[in-house]
Amino acid sequence: MDVGMGADPLLPTGSKKKIRLYQFLLDLLRSGDMKDSIWWVDKEKGTFQFSSKHKEALAHRWGIQKGNRKKMTYQKMARALRNYGKTGEVKKVKKKLTYQFSGEVLGRGGLAERRHPPH
Repeated sequence: MDVGMGADPLLPTGSKKKIRLYQFLLDLLRSGDMKDSIWWVDKEKGTFQFSSKHKEALAHRWGIQKGNRKKMTYQKMARALRNYGKTGEVKKVKKKLTYQFSGEVLGRGGLAERRHPPH
């Protein structure tokens, strides 16, 4: 019998640690994947914005990433983002659909992508 049967193909094998929402968003911003749904407003400051037109597609993808059985909506995802405001990891910016990562998250996430050329 195949041991891998029933495994979720979207999750890395052997990975038990779930990715957090802010890391998922940071990864999307870095890769440029889903750039119609989320983009940098000010990369240096860690400010990003969701598209009002495509935000539900991004929320749906987050739901798949999490392995949710029920459909993820932008409203549910935004609630999770607001909860990050309590811990200081992500805060809401006054502009519509705009948020900002904390300096700690940016540092932890390695946003300083200034790689030195090999010698």
